[in-house]
Amino acid sequence: MRSRVEEGNYDKIVAIDFETGSFKFDASEILACDRLEAHHPDAQIWIVRIGSGYVRRFGGRTKISL
Repeated sequence: MRSRVEEGNYDKIVAIDFETGSFKFDASEILACDRLEAHHPDAQIWIVRIGSGYVRRFGGRTKISL
């Protein structure tokens, strides 16, 4: 399933109903969730950004010199 989801969708949001396995893509979290809920009104949704370990990041990064 991962290859179906990732191919051609880098940096998009995927909303996944973890009970049914259904999923929808969009550039925004809200729109991806709205699209999924249109088909599965009681969806239990998990969202991820394709190609990233996070959907949003807060704060800065510290550059470490070795």
